[in-house]
Amino acid sequence: MSINSATTSSHAELLPWRWTITANDPTVSCPSSSAILGTLAIVNILVSALSILFGNRRVLHWVFCRRWFKTLDSHAYRYMWAVNVGLQLGANALIAVIFQRAPGYHADFKVWELMLFFTVRPRLSWIALGLLGPLSLEKGEQITVELRRKASNRAYRARNFRNVRNTQSQPTTKEVWIPHFPWRSAAIAQIFSEIVLQCIALYIMGRTAYFASHHGFYNVTSTRYKELPDAAHLMYAGALFYLIVGSGMLIWEVIWLLMRVNAEDLEDGEKASGLGLFVIFNLFTTWLGSWIFWAGFVSLAGNLYCPPKLYAQGTIWAAFSLFGIMIGGGAG
Repeated sequence: MSINSATTSSHAELLPWRWTITANDPTVSCPSSSAILGTLAIVNILVSALSILFGNRRVLHWVFCRRWFKTLDSHAYRYMWAVNVGLQLGANALIAVIFQRAPGYHADFKVWELMLFFTVRPRLSWIALGLLGPLSLEKGEQITVELRRKASNRAYRARNFRNVRNTQSQPTTKEVWIPHFPWRSAAIAQIFSEIVLQCIALYIMGRTAYFASHHGFYNVTSTRYKELPDAAHLMYAGALFYLIVGSGMLIWEVIWLLMRVNAEDLEDGEKASGLGLFVIFNLFTTWLGSWIFWAGFVSLAGNLYCPPKLYAQGTIWAAFSLFGIMIGGGAG
């Protein structure tokens, strides 16, 4: 019997892990692959759209009756990214507990296993905020700065040697506009937290790629490779793509962020363009790799992955993500 004609139970041998989420009653209809992927897509679209409001500090300042989010250019993202990571992992853990306690279902995973597994789900809101971060839709505020006018004429300074100190430091003032970036705090906090989540996801992708390599599923000339279901090809290809291209992106991301991203950098047009390229590259690497992996996994697993409360799962992801976006830049 070829792998193409294998039953769901034999498909379990193609998965790198042994945990399953199944219904005790065989007549129970599990969510289809399109429903599971559709839930991921809806969460992506909904959170990305609402992040335009929840990530804007001026909007939040108005929503909270001008009591919080007073500082339009908060630097709280330097530590609030850790809160975002905690919220995402907490949402995954909560969903795992709900699955385990759902009546009529058998879930033999440990909570931490599903918590880490869900880190590979595609997330789009941080990409949307990354594109909005460098934008300033406001005129900002006008401040007065003191400048020092220096005498640069060497001949003049030679003739007035005794008055050099006076001519080198003549105070003057100038009024300049300081722009505000209402999405910047939330954007940087989301980017930092996403990098951490992607690093965690490398464990799942690496485990999948190692499993496929160990069983010869990447040997395109072998009979075993040709007998694999299309879903298995997708899952293994998505994991390998994420692992190779995503790892390179992660290294570049960390170096780029450490060198370029701070409050002053995002005011520079050239560096803001670099931030745009940063998120666009991620759109076609880690985000795309996550979708390929999930498309293969849900189709290959079939009834072995039967989430009992799919809509609750999507609601938890959306709610925790939006809350993280809202407080990501700090509420001061």
